[in-house]
Amino acid sequence: MQETYYLNETFYVGKAAWQILMQSSDKLIIVKFVAPHCGSCITLKPVLEELVREYGDRLHLVEIDLVEETKMAIALGIRNAPTVVLFKQQQEIARIAGLKPKKQYLEMLQQAL
Repeated sequence: MQETYYLNETFYVGKAAWQILMQSSDKLIIVKFVAPHCGSCITLKPVLEELVREYGDRLHLVEIDLVEETKMAIALGIRNAPTVVLFKQQQEIARIAGLKPKKQYLEMLQQAL
C-alpha cells in the first residue's frame, strides 16, 4: 500500500518520505538519522522539534532509522547516531554528527535560510 505524503506537513518518518520531499519540495529538508536505544537521539528529538516549529513554514524534518535504512546510511556516509543532515534543492549543504548544543543546529538552519 502506497503511503500519502503532503508537502504542507513538517514532520515525516522514513526513506520514502525523504525521497518524495527531495523531488517535490523547495523547502529545506532536515534529516535526522537515529538508532534504536540511542540515548542521544532521544535527547535531540525535542531540540530539533522546537527549532522546526520556529521555522516550520520553511523546512521539513524527516527521521530515518539507521537499522531500517542501512544502505541509505552507507550511501550518505552516515557512521553514527544521531547525525543531522541538511538538504537544499537536492544537495547536502550541512551535517552535524553526534549530539551538539541547540545553538549549533540553530546556526546551521540560519545559515541555510
